[in-house]
Amino acid sequence: MVEILEASYQAGARGIEAIPIGGIMEASQIMVQTYDDYIVTGSTYPGRDPGIEDLIKVGAKLIFIHGMISDNKGQKLIKLLEDIKSRGVIPGIATHDPIPTINHAIENSLNVRAFLVPFNARGEFMGNMKELEKLVDNTNNYFYIGMKTLAAGRIDPKTAFDYIAQHNICSVTIGMVNAQEAKVTTKTAIEKLSK
Repeated sequence: MVEILEASYQAGARGIEAIPIGGIMEASQIMVQTYDDYIVTGSTYPGRDPGIEDLIKVGAKLIFIHGMISDNKGQKLIKLLEDIKSRGVIPGIATHDPIPTINHAIENSLNVRAFLVPFNARGEFMGNMKELEKLVDNTNNYFYIGMKTLAAGRIDPKTAFDYIAQHNICSVTIGMVNAQEAKVTTKTAIEKLSK
């Protein structure tokens, strides 16, 4: 994992969005210790232990509540958002059902500054694509981070990031499985999104 994160860093990426399970936390810690400008963000784990403590140990600056919890819009969501904020970390919401979850958070003034949303040129995982684009593009007092931007590998990076660059998405998370993919995809994302 460190090899993939290193390749991505060398291509220009300066952080990771991690779920606190498996070896990714150790790899994240290595990157944080190696590079002063490496930023960790993360998403809670949907199980009994959400992993907030593990994310804080690696210096997470922003922690999203996992979509399996956020999309239920219940008391557990509010409790976790409060827990994250009380630790001096920015609370966020990840969602797999973005339109109703984002609207719920806004309408109920939930303590959230950022949303991790599925956002891609094919509209996969987005629900009503046009409605989500409108919501993201017209809600300026929140930060939107795109996930599933390559639609599980079904969109080439150039097409994917040309699309993202047209919208109010401030950052993206990209799943990568090897160092070469990390290098090429990161380079393309930075080239397209820094214009």
